[in-house]
Amino acid sequence: MSIKLIAFDLDGTLLNNEHQLEMETVETIKKLQSKGITTLTATGRMFCSALPYIKQLNIKEAVINYNGALVVDPVKEEVIFHDPIPLKTAREIIEFAANEGYYLQVYLDDRLFIEKKQEETSIYEKTAGIKAEEVGSLNEFIKKPPTKLVIIENDSKLHKEIYNKLSEKFADRLEVTTSINNFVEMTARDISKASALKKIADKLSVNREEIMAFGDGLNDLKMLQWVGHGVAMENGHPELKENIKNIAPRNIELGAAKYLKAYFNL
Repeated sequence: MSIKLIAFDLDGTLLNNEHQLEMETVETIKKLQSKGITTLTATGRMFCSALPYIKQLNIKEAVINYNGALVVDPVKEEVIFHDPIPLKTAREIIEFAANEGYYLQVYLDDRLFIEKKQEETSIYEKTAGIKAEEVGSLNEFIKKPPTKLVIIENDSKLHKEIYNKLSEKFADRLEVTTSINNFVEMTARDISKASALKKIADKLSVNREEIMAFGDGLNDLKMLQWVGHGVAMENGHPELKENIKNIAPRNIELGAAKYLKAYFNL
């Protein structure tokens, strides 16, 4: 069955290690578009953070943001689908992070809120190309359900402990995953890039067997398993590569572009 739709993760997949798109990648994707293949981005990023890349790639179809919690029409910049974390659950996470002294980021209305700026904030702002807003106590600030919550922990052992603890405690209320090695990312239960991509595919009358997807993180796993042709990056998470048979070269080697050129004989 021929491929009609391709979904791309951004960081660690289409983007190089400086979080930029190489011209060869852009040109390859535009060649696919000229052949009538629909392309879209599926990222953990905020929509406002992903938008410059979306425009550079000339993507017109709905795009997936926040690991599937927000789907947006990139042309009209209108929300198509939004499933935030229930407010009660979000407040429990905020309290947990505050009690343990963890650095937490709250995403609400496509804006980033923090208690106070730290070293992690500056690194994230530079990577995402956005500015965080200091609001003091997050539990006092938050008045409606947030799209996503992220704890950033650079100590790998502690990061794993946080991930395991949250995955177990909130198994029935949250999706807990990781993209970049030091992120613990939380969205509403049953939300993933796969669930959002299914909604888009249904709207476009495209079968899952006709979809290809690329990714490098554990937040890509469900999507790559769901589509007919999932592709993991060589630089991807070990668990991802264990579960996905198709492997593209590393992102810094323009791996997605190379894989596409070979597969579609471009």
